[in-house]
Amino acid sequence: MELRVYLVLGTFLGVMACGSDGVSEGVDTTDPERGVVLEAELPTEVPEPEVPEPSAPVVQVASVTDLPPNELGKILVLEYHRLGEPENEYSRKAENFRADLELLYRSGYRPVTMRQVLEGMPDLPRGATPVIFTIDDSSRGQFYLLEDGSVDPNTMLGMWEEFRAAHPDWNSGAVWCILPGADYPSNFFGEKPSREVPRAEREAIIQKKVDYLIEHDHEICNHTLYHARLDRARDDAQVQEFIGRGEDSIQVYLPDDYDIVTFSLPLGVWPKNRSLAWQGEYKGKPYHYEFVLEVTGDANESPFDRTFDPHSVNRFIVAPGRLERQIAAWERDPSRRFVSDGDPTAITVPTGAAQRVDTVRWPDLTVVELPPEGEVNQAGRTS
Repeated sequence: MELRVYLVLGTFLGVMACGSDGVSEGVDTTDPERGVVLEAELPTEVPEPEVPEPSAPVVQVASVTDLPPNELGKILVLEYHRLGEPENEYSRKAENFRADLELLYRSGYRPVTMRQVLEGMPDLPRGATPVIFTIDDSSRGQFYLLEDGSVDPNTMLGMWEEFRAAHPDWNSGAVWCILPGADYPSNFFGEKPSREVPRAEREAIIQKKVDYLIEHDHEICNHTLYHARLDRARDDAQVQEFIGRGEDSIQVYLPDDYDIVTFSLPLGVWPKNRSLAWQGEYKGKPYHYEFVLEVTGDANESPFDRTFDPHSVNRFIVAPGRLERQIAAWERDPSRRFVSDGDPTAITVPTGAAQRVDTVRWPDLTVVELPPEGEVNQAGRTS
């Protein structure tokens, strides 16, 4: 791709101004065999030749924030597990999960999924910072159906959908990393131990839940069959069995054209043959993942940055007080966070940063470089 760099106003400010059920679930990370239990038309009339053709009007577009675009800024991939008390790295109080949604929304963050990252986040509005929610282990408190078939408003999904209904521009979903073969309460959002529910009934409930997630723009992620540690597998074949059986057990409930593009490492532990975490084969069926989620880490480089590694995506564990501190830090120094330009055809970056863009991965997008604040382009206006 020929790299084209355009100069625009440093801040775009001129244009912008115009325009659960309370269940506390324990964690068992010591058993390698069973694992955890757990996003105006212009006038058509041609003017007289001697009259200059009118300029196109400025399009009024609402901005989420008035921050200048910076699509090489960092993004957060948040990691949650279950609702419960006391809070720790694996549990979040329901009231604080609700507060997280409100804090992020109020601070200019909007949800995207890993699938949307793969697409370049085309629907992200100008001035918004993407944030990705990943929710591991498919436990009961994440997604529970009431007797009338509705989603329990006290589950993570229930709170998410309630928030979305009140904030229509919170219009994407979360990434749900599923354990289809784990024990209760992490048995594919199981509401009871699997042995207590007839198979046909259990499968019908799972199907209903998967359908709901897909229809409401959430993403399904593989987390292995039952959270087995990949580093303790006998050999490469068993690694591929753990991952491939998880994939097969989830795909049964997915549409034929739905590819799982994200894999979450149990405990963040890699197999000895690292590449098997993103590609392999089980019983003649290949699996392939665009993204591999780690279990810890800080903010990620932008997916437009050459240094971004989709096969090693950091996750930010939402431990008590940690998210609040991170948001506050970026409020003090917003230059470090990704801010969308609202244009799905362009990648807008700070002055002098165009060389950081991965033009091999994103060959069809135009790179737009902001000049230093206060400068304009040769035409004397924004481009």
